[in-house]
Amino acid sequence: MKVVLTAGTGVYYDALKELFYDPFTKETGIETVLVSTGGYSEVQTKVRAMSEANNMEWDVFATTYDTVRSPAFANYVEDLGDCSELPNVESEGVDGSCLGKAVLWAATGNGIAYDESEFPNGGMKNWPDFWDVKAFPGPRALPNFGSPWYVLSAALLADGADPKDVYPLDVDRAFRKLDELRPNIAVWWTSGDQAQQLLRTREVVATMVWNGRVATLRKEGFPISFVWNGAMLDADALGITKGAPHKIAAMALLNYIYARPKAAAEFAKRLNYAIPNKHADDFLDADVASNLPTAPENWSKLVKSDAAWLAENSQKLIERWTAWISG
Repeated sequence: MKVVLTAGTGVYYDALKELFYDPFTKETGIETVLVSTGGYSEVQTKVRAMSEANNMEWDVFATTYDTVRSPAFANYVEDLGDCSELPNVESEGVDGSCLGKAVLWAATGNGIAYDESEFPNGGMKNWPDFWDVKAFPGPRALPNFGSPWYVLSAALLADGADPKDVYPLDVDRAFRKLDELRPNIAVWWTSGDQAQQLLRTREVVATMVWNGRVATLRKEGFPISFVWNGAMLDADALGITKGAPHKIAAMALLNYIYARPKAAAEFAKRLNYAIPNKHADDFLDADVASNLPTAPENWSKLVKSDAAWLAENSQKLIERWTAWISG
């Protein structure tokens, strides 16, 4: 028996494999088979294509917290209901771990990362600074991975919107602000690995990216800072594909990963992602916990998306974004 899955790339996947997937195989005998993919937009496209062709090859896939709640994606994932068939999610997960169509996984802040060496007199502190190419000169990068509301939210903050008033998104205003910065965007990246590499090679001086990616770069010795002010709360979700060829094994895997608080804590130590196991903090030092999005001083600075608004508007937003990015 096996589970075919796609769940991130690079160091993110390496940590998942070591801490969760390999132990799962050792304890259950169920093989975990990784499918190499690009960013989330590519994953979503392939899931749709396989489903519509009635040729589903994957069992478990990672996508964004927002995407899995989107009506446009509902027909491609198994409905887990209240997760009663995943008892560890109920007993070990933090409140909100069951998403109906998936389970919550790694939570992070999606904010500004900048190269300290480019700004010796002080770096960026907020999204208006990211847009200010005179005070902070140099090429930027922004993501294009299927969830454009993060970039549009940043544009509104750069235009002076109060964080509590970002939603509902003023889409016209956001695109006008993006038009201003567009000439300075050197790369529209599609995966976290690509974003990291842009900073390693100094192809850009700043980008939007997840705090865990910055933590890894700093461990490698790169002088990259992360800005929590105005960062977007982002999270992965793990879903089971509709028509999964190994659904029972996939259910077993999702249930298993929620029962490993020490592994969840180790994952957080390595990558600075908050794992939704309510006992993980028991195994974390205060300095690690303070660099997670769930730390009170960081949590208060995060911008949270409006799930109800996105459920009604995400598809139209993606269509407009696709037209804009292609133009």
